[in-house]
Amino acid sequence: MAGRRFRSWLSVRSVAGQVFVLQLVIVLLLGAAATTALVLQVRHDATDEARGRSVAVAEAFANSPGIVQALHSPNPTKALQPRAEAARKKSGLDFVVVVTPQGIRLTHPKPDRIGKHFIGNIGPPLRGHTITESRPGTLGPAMQAVAPIFNGHHKVVGLVGAGITIQKVSGLANRQLPLLVGAVSASLVLATGGTALVSRRLRRQTRGLDPVEMTRMYEHHDAVLHSVREGVLIVGGDGRLVLANDEASRLLDLPPRPEGRLVDDLDLEPHVADVLASGRDVTDEVLVAGDRLLAINNRLTDRDGGPPGSVATLRDSTELRALSGRADVAQKRLKLLYDASVEIGTTLDVARTAQELAQVAVDRFADFVTVDLAEPVARGDEPLAVGGVEMRREAVHGIRPGQGHPFYPVGRVFSFVPTSPQAFGLSGGEPVVEDDLTEATGWQAQDPEQTAKVIEYGVRSLVTVPLRARGCCWAWSVSGG
Repeated sequence: MAGRRFRSWLSVRSVAGQVFVLQLVIVLLLGAAATTALVLQVRHDATDEARGRSVAVAEAFANSPGIVQALHSPNPTKALQPRAEAARKKSGLDFVVVVTPQGIRLTHPKPDRIGKHFIGNIGPPLRGHTITESRPGTLGPAMQAVAPIFNGHHKVVGLVGAGITIQKVSGLANRQLPLLVGAVSASLVLATGGTALVSRRLRRQTRGLDPVEMTRMYEHHDAVLHSVREGVLIVGGDGRLVLANDEASRLLDLPPRPEGRLVDDLDLEPHVADVLASGRDVTDEVLVAGDRLLAINNRLTDRDGGPPGSVATLRDSTELRALSGRADVAQKRLKLLYDASVEIGTTLDVARTAQELAQVAVDRFADFVTVDLAEPVARGDEPLAVGGVEMRREAVHGIRPGQGHPFYPVGRVFSFVPTSPQAFGLSGGEPVVEDDLTEATGWQAQDPEQTAKVIEYGVRSLVTVPLRARGCCWAWSVSGG
């Protein structure tokens, strides 16, 4: 039973099984690589240690007291052989050989090799340089050092060769292999155990799904989140945002990558943040978020053993408000037309009609309205040609009745300069708009002193509309605010 469960959670179809196999292979490869590297390093270190010991023994023996005198004695071998063997045994090397400048051995661990030519490069040592080399010798392949022996005049009078066989160097390295292999094996066992534990935990977290099933689940999950017209948010038990789909980000104006941040740190409307962070159940509660009306539903996720937190859905109900807003605008326009039809033109008096027009337009269309009539029309005659005609101010009305105003008073007669917006509109028969009177130089040219008072009074924009009757312009209405 236990074996069946073990094979089940190590199944290579599941993500946990694949991760376990992959990690096990990686651990084995790393273990093999580490073992190889350590073996090579141990061999390299052993070779370096043998080389250094050979150099030290060769130079120490070459500079030892009495070595020069022994070389010049009647029987150098008798004097040097015991000393060389004692140095070899004490240093742990395989040979310490004294050589004449002609390359003839004076000492050797095997006495029958004395008197024969030394195997090695003696050129550099004869020139006063110590060298190391690896080459076959009488005892087998060896790592050896050759050092010169100097007399009192710093002349080379002999050589000392000291070294250790490659077989012995390998033996030094091989003695460390059991400890090395044991350490690597222990590391592999621990790594394999840790990998098994991680894979088991991963299997629990992925619920034993294989990659295809997880991919299919993610694709369906992602498609649903991005296709629904409702915003979806998931908030964890710690008050942090776990997920927000595109529609939720749009409706709440969430910052980029909001996941993982506290709901209170997302700059949401206080009442919206309170609903999301509280975790209480909410059904179709309408809240204001910026310029939108959102219907919010919120449900807890841990009722049936799920993770702690809540899921909220958002539905934009702004369109309904927009429809009602357009209905309100249409209703206001109809009321304005009705009021205009009732309040304007109650008499045949032109001046009275101009005053009624200004009163209807104020506060519904502009803050201040002035009506100027062509002088002939004010007298009851037909209007003359447009260019240069004099105008009479027939009406001035504003949002501050009785408090004065900065415009020409009623009854003032004047003419529009050609650069003014009134002159442009009057000649073209079309309305003219000035968004910023502080930059409207053509309008200011009409009367610099008077226009400065208008700007100082707080009037910032201007709309001039020609009044037409029987196909010609006979009056001018100016509204500002």
